[in-house]
Amino acid sequence: MPGARVKVFEAAAGYRPQGAGVQIEINGWRALHAVDAQLADRIRSQGILISGSIYMDESGARLPFQEPAVDHEGNIQAYGHTAVMVHWGDIRQSLFEALPEGTVSFSTRVVGLTPGQPGRQPAVLQLQETGGDGSGGGAARTVTAGLVIATDGYYSRTKRMVFGASGPPLLPTFRGKLIWRALVAYPDPASMPALLRQAGQAAQALWWMASGMPPERTALVYPVNDNRFVWTCAAPVGDIEAAGLPAWVPHRGDQDLGIQQTGAVGTDPQSRCLAVFRRHPPELRDLLARTDPRVITEHGYYTHDMQLVQGAPDWLRGNVVILGDAAHTGPPDGMGLNMAWEDVATLAACLQDHGVTQEALTAYCDLRLPRVHAMWGENDLVKPRRVAAKRAAAFRPLGPASSGPERTGPPPSQQHAQAQGQQGSAPAAAAAAAEKGH
Repeated sequence: MPGARVKVFEAAAGYRPQGAGVQIEINGWRALHAVDAQLADRIRSQGILISGSIYMDESGARLPFQEPAVDHEGNIQAYGHTAVMVHWGDIRQSLFEALPEGTVSFSTRVVGLTPGQPGRQPAVLQLQETGGDGSGGGAARTVTAGLVIATDGYYSRTKRMVFGASGPPLLPTFRGKLIWRALVAYPDPASMPALLRQAGQAAQALWWMASGMPPERTALVYPVNDNRFVWTCAAPVGDIEAAGLPAWVPHRGDQDLGIQQTGAVGTDPQSRCLAVFRRHPPELRDLLARTDPRVITEHGYYTHDMQLVQGAPDWLRGNVVILGDAAHTGPPDGMGLNMAWEDVATLAACLQDHGVTQEALTAYCDLRLPRVHAMWGENDLVKPRRVAAKRAAAFRPLGPASSGPERTGPPPSQQHAQAQGQQGSAPAAAAAAAEKGH
């Protein structure tokens, strides 16, 4: 949209290297290439191709099932892309640096929002400068906007302000678990425990899993690059008390808490995580202990019930449209970012076609709802429909910076296969059986 003036309001004082890695999948790459091919290539260059996973029990013994190696070359030939693991901090920094200078207004929180009406009455935002910790109390100002795109995560303040939401179905449901994530850098391979050094050299992910299906507790570690590892640990909140620590209290739907603050009761997140995973093998405990506590994120496991997501009634009010996790929080497996990029490419195409109008925003919601249901409408995330949905993703190139249809949609041979698959279930089942990813 030539001539459009865009501003991003960010409550934090800046971007820190927090979070885990994100596996960017076929659908995410196609959406990003529809926007900016150079940006996609830059993010891809910072990632790593995970070759496979090693599955262990909580004592460190190998489990009977092990994953075959991922055929990245075969994926590229068949689908034009393959899954790449990139640290979330690197992704966010690349997105930030791709924007014109001054686009992001840090230390700025939206404290009030009147949605207005497309083409008739602008949205009005009340803003407040925040402190370095994201707290309020600074100078206030008011701005108007023809369109507000809210991508403020699954604790979405925008939904609570504009929709009056305080719980399901507009806000996600707490699933009884706690998740910790962080990045750890080793000085050199010699300083790593042997298991981690071997995983880094082979580009393998390491899983420690409790019994049960799905397992109650999981610890996942994988390399990114430059002697760095990302880890994600998940456990029931009851494990906190079982470890002798004060109970972790999930936030209420009306609380204004970000991902780093929620449930931070008593000791710090690192101590909680170490206490829960205290009986795990020394390689994992070494990784957790050497992590800088300031980069550990801790939050409850929340997801939307996708069967209740309605599209426009949940995502659209006047000039305000909801994208990403704020609109559709799925399991914490990285697909959230991929689907957020799908949201972006689809919304941009609708705005190019119709301008900032009710027609454009409604068309966006109507296009996105079937994709959300296709990706997350089943409990088993490896069912044929989800596999087929990733591979069928296609987006219109949005401008001269995009890389064209050969990178934004399935290759012609795959398009033919998908067309055949719509006539019967066998191709989709075969696609699920052939899927080799994390």
